[in-house]
Amino acid sequence: MRSLLRLLVYVPLGLIILYFALANRGSVKISLDPFPGGEATNLSFEAPLFLVFLTATALGVIAGGLSSWLRHAPLRRAAKQARAEVAKAKNELEQLRQQALAKLPSVTGDKRGR
Repeated sequence: MRSLLRLLVYVPLGLIILYFALANRGSVKISLDPFPGGEATNLSFEAPLFLVFLTATALGVIAGGLSSWLRHAPLRRAAKQARAEVAKAKNELEQLRQQALAKLPSVTGDKRGR
């Protein structure tokens, strides 16, 4: 079911991206100069529009993922500590259970005499 859902989402998305790339093959000039005016700088290049758009989108997705990962770092650390504490508590509980069972008198006698 999950693979069918992925297929229904990714195939149309891939076709849209392919159509966009084919429709926007024209070159655009990208300038990285914050103070335009002189043509002597080499802070510009030409690239197809679809490549510029897809690169910007990919960089945005990476930046968003990194931001989310960094924001959730304290939560992951707290979860790791909580899992360690739970494991420690389980071990302690098991040790206490073994000690309590060891202190119980063993029932090996015949119960008919009671």
